[in-house]
Amino acid sequence: MVVLNIIRIFVIDLGGSTKVRLILEPPISFTTNYSLKHKTLMNKLLLGRKKLLIDILSVQTTSGNEFDMISYIHKFCRENAPDAEVVIKDSNIYVTKGTADVYPCMVAHTDTVHDIHKFYKVFDDDNCLFAFNSESGKQVGVGGDDKVGIWLALEMLIAKDNIKCAFFHSEEVGCVGSRAADMDWFKDVGYCLQGDRRGSKDFVNNISGKLFSKAFSKSIAPILSKYGYAETSGAITDVGQLAENGIGVCVANMSCGYYAPHSDEEIVEFYDANNCLNMVDKIINELGCNKYEYQQQKQSWNDYDWGDFNGAKKDYWYADDMDDSEVVVDEYGNETCYYCGFNSLTESKFDGYKFCPDCNSDIALLQNEDDDSNDIEYEDVSDNYDGSMKHRALVNKYLTSYAKK
Repeated sequence: MVVLNIIRIFVIDLGGSTKVRLILEPPISFTTNYSLKHKTLMNKLLLGRKKLLIDILSVQTTSGNEFDMISYIHKFCRENAPDAEVVIKDSNIYVTKGTADVYPCMVAHTDTVHDIHKFYKVFDDDNCLFAFNSESGKQVGVGGDDKVGIWLALEMLIAKDNIKCAFFHSEEVGCVGSRAADMDWFKDVGYCLQGDRRGSKDFVNNISGKLFSKAFSKSIAPILSKYGYAETSGAITDVGQLAENGIGVCVANMSCGYYAPHSDEEIVEFYDANNCLNMVDKIINELGCNKYEYQQQKQSWNDYDWGDFNGAKKDYWYADDMDDSEVVVDEYGNETCYYCGFNSLTESKFDGYKFCPDCNSDIALLQNEDDDSNDIEYEDVSDNYDGSMKHRALVNKYLTSYAKK
């Protein structure tokens, strides 16, 4: 905002002589083109972010054939963080940028469940990103799970002076890479974040055991609220495996803007992904290069030993979402996995869970008495959306249908 004092000059003809009169007008203010410049810079930032995301989505990778993605990440680091140390060990990539006693850490996995297609192209339809096989003319999975996670990590690698990033192979077939992770590399890590979950609202605090402490939760709570996230439990992924490995610090997974994962209808909503990226940036700024120690305590669903928050109500960790089951009954009466849609679930070794072979994870099975929400129609969801698993499943089904159009 610029404020100016305007002086008006009047020249008066007095019949042979002139008189000059100066009048000081009241100050006026106006907006300069700084706001326009700011908007232009923001547009350039978003376009740059989207271009990188599309570049990553365009790299095809599947479990056991991840070499192109590993090569892409290595090349990206060499070109955009030339001073970073990059180590490729047993098909896992470990990147260290800067010098610090303690580092924030981003985690992602380099495989997807999708096939490799000879004629594969990513399209952008009003910030909805999806892929087609141009030979067959059919939509194929774009691999947001977990290429969006890779994008988050690489964006943070560019943005932060001191950070570590780990990229694990073969997560989709049982967290193979993270199970064999070099845990010595994580000794100076203060906390780990991963984007490997569908949707745009979930911040995972429990994967068959709590992932982070009450202090960590309190530190990030205002940021989660600002970006529309809430804590909930989730399915197995690399940060859960690292916790099981004994990493000894707080870890978390989060929704990052992809939908209908593990299917040909998979899409990525750019603005949801970008919202997640902004949140991650704020979390790292808030937590800094500090250590948030925590040891995961494995527990069954009915185990009420709450570690550093002994005696807490279950709602502290699961919030209202855990009134709903992650096992969803489909229109044919089959019990299906909320995360991937697999409908041949088996019994879990944990009480109150089912096991999904497709996700290779235990998912919560909660019984709601007098639950007639199977009869929900789309119109009901739009009028009465409450964030429940069944409502979310219908919304995801709608998004899948939208992506096909």
